[in-house]
Amino acid sequence: MSTPVAKRSESLGSLDLTEDVLLEILLRLPVKTLVRFKCVCKHWHTIIESQSFVKQHFSQRSNQERLLVRHYKRNEDLHAYALFVDDICSGFEEPAYLQMPNMILELLGPVNGVFCLVGQSRDLALLNPATRQLKLLSELPEVIVEPHLLFLDNVLGFGLDPLSGDYKVISVWYLWNRSVNAPDCHPIVFVYNLGSDSWRILEDVGCFESRYRACRSICNTYTNGVYYWTMEFSNTNVAAILSFDMATEKFKEIQVPDCLKSKIGHLTVHNDSIALLSYQLERSDLCEVWLMDKEGSWNRGAVVGPCQAINWPLCLWKNNLLIEAGSSFLMLYNICTKKRQLTQARVKKNTSFISWVFSYKESLVSIKGKGDNCMLWDASLDILTIAWGNKDPLTRSVTLDLLNRMNGLDADNLG
Repeated sequence: MSTPVAKRSESLGSLDLTEDVLLEILLRLPVKTLVRFKCVCKHWHTIIESQSFVKQHFSQRSNQERLLVRHYKRNEDLHAYALFVDDICSGFEEPAYLQMPNMILELLGPVNGVFCLVGQSRDLALLNPATRQLKLLSELPEVIVEPHLLFLDNVLGFGLDPLSGDYKVISVWYLWNRSVNAPDCHPIVFVYNLGSDSWRILEDVGCFESRYRACRSICNTYTNGVYYWTMEFSNTNVAAILSFDMATEKFKEIQVPDCLKSKIGHLTVHNDSIALLSYQLERSDLCEVWLMDKEGSWNRGAVVGPCQAINWPLCLWKNNLLIEAGSSFLMLYNICTKKRQLTQARVKKNTSFISWVFSYKESLVSIKGKGDNCMLWDASLDILTIAWGNKDPLTRSVTLDLLNRMNGLDADNLG
């Protein structure tokens, strides 16, 4: 039985495929297979590495956007990342390459399949789980502030510059003014560029010097080259929305309807724009979905409730409002059909894990960039603890090289 198979392999290897046919075949394959196929020959490597192929593959109909949720496994008392198999969330799987260590405090993105990981000491890394590329970001430059100022809080943004195609991370540090015993109104803003693997201080922060304070996003709020944060009063009510244009590197304040300024709310992406999920603590059974048609122009897209099952609105995904419901379940509420559906995933009460909900799509995007901080991601190893624990450049370089060789791949071959 082995002889016919061998002959068939030889005949397939001798087929003279046209470029169009070869391209069509490759575009239908998953990322994991394509990463392996880069080793077949130089021509295939060139095709798969090309920017045009990467973009086409990401947009393929076969590469569907899927819901990724960090959920709680009650029987094992641990958290895992569940990737739902279809749009109706009939079931989910837990791929090993998407499991993140507990030391990750925040997860931004994904942007074209790439996440930004935030560690306990505000260490940062970029991760493309599909290609298994992990890029450790260089440290922020040292900044000397006046003796009466203290670093208070840090807020991050992550996105893609649509003009240069470069990934950027925005790190905003708020300061506390001890002389007046109040927050300082002049935050320090750093911008990271993947292409140069370097940070710089953004001198012109414009309207960001405000009495309001930008808040951490609980889901991805980057779309069309712009990252968004809600800005809140001291009482946590929504005051405005802050945007950052990744190309021009300019901040802009966007007004929200006056009726929302007495309520709590957070942002989510919907149809290449943003939406505001608004609710009141005293009426947690009722949630309003406000859609931004154009900058500063809003309309109320849906009112969900009153419904006792609503604990906390999370995000919008394909016309579905994802909600923490009842006894720590996740519920989908279709804002068009008004139908509800409970998923199999559970969340753990009284934790921050409920906010980790993503719309995920595999990609071939390379995040190697400049420098030698790129390594092979292996969810089964505590790579980040080892890598982030070594601050000395030489020690870190040796450690990364050793870890990559343990995984059977030289760092130079990543990407």
